[in-house]
Amino acid sequence: MGEGQGHPFQCYGALYQFHMDLALCIVSLSESKKDKYHHMIQEWESRPKHTLDKVQKLYGKLLHACHIVPSGQAHLTNLKAFMGQFHHCPFCPHSPPCRTVGDLQWWKARLTQPTLSRSIPSPIPIINANAYSDTSSETGVGIMINDKWKAWRLLPGWKVDRRDIGWAEAVSFLLLILTLTSSIPKGAHVKVFGDNRGVVEGWWKGRSQNRPTNDIFRDIHTFMEEENVSIHT
Repeated sequence: MGEGQGHPFQCYGALYQFHMDLALCIVSLSESKKDKYHHMIQEWESRPKHTLDKVQKLYGKLLHACHIVPSGQAHLTNLKAFMGQFHHCPFCPHSPPCRTVGDLQWWKARLTQPTLSRSIPSPIPIINANAYSDTSSETGVGIMINDKWKAWRLLPGWKVDRRDIGWAEAVSFLLLILTLTSSIPKGAHVKVFGDNRGVVEGWWKGRSQNRPTNDIFRDIHTFMEEENVSIHT
């Protein structure tokens, strides 16, 4: 690099529209982006129907924000499902799913927080808690941590309102995490095990297309944020 062409290293800068603070190891969404995304939601709420282009733009912006707010993944499922309604007429305005309103209210609350930030991912130790969850549709849900276990019976008629075996597996996943937290230090990353692909791999994305299962994921996101722990399946 020729003389006068270099730039001094700095601890603060922008990358992919995110603000990076390398001294504190924090990445955040800028105030301008927070305001822009919040305004897009307000504009969306002013109209009862929307075209595919409008849905894609809002979904894309909020998906981008999920790099800073991972729990937001579980609050994008209705917008994603909405995009699937435009197969035959992508230019005709459609009404969104009714639960989209709640999702966007959640996003507005997040975007009006003083800051939206998270730690920059780095190599971290992951605790293997020897924690397992499993479910039987005929018997119930159970968890095991080391040499101790708990089990709960599924009541007759539980398979209603789109609840299926995946939902029951997600319930056992939630119960496992609730039980573990009493022995997990703040800020810890913990590995847990399950045998249901929809739950194990769904948690990698932080969401599920099955509504009742996704509701469980939302509860887990909230609990993890309150307890300051990270769960790896």
